[in-house]
Amino acid sequence: MFFHELVHVIQWRILGLDRFLFLYVNGLECFGYRQSPLEAMAYDAETAFASSMAIFNVEKMVAEKLGLLNRKTLIDIDHT
Repeated sequence: MFFHELVHVIQWRILGLDRFLFLYVNGLECFGYRQSPLEAMAYDAETAFASSMAIFNVEKMVAEKLGLLNRKTLIDIDHT
């Protein structure tokens, strides 16, 4: 559970307050809790971490996955 929350901390740090909150709330509204992109990312990272014996770079994984999110959404936030 703590690892899941760590993923959110990293998401927040990479995205910044406004982007994180927008994407988090928008994800909840559009997809529900479990399918929200930021929640799904946290659950997927937690599962990958728990099932791996290798060194796990969660910051790198989050940055890569955030790069795959809808860039239009991230750009739109900058113009509001």
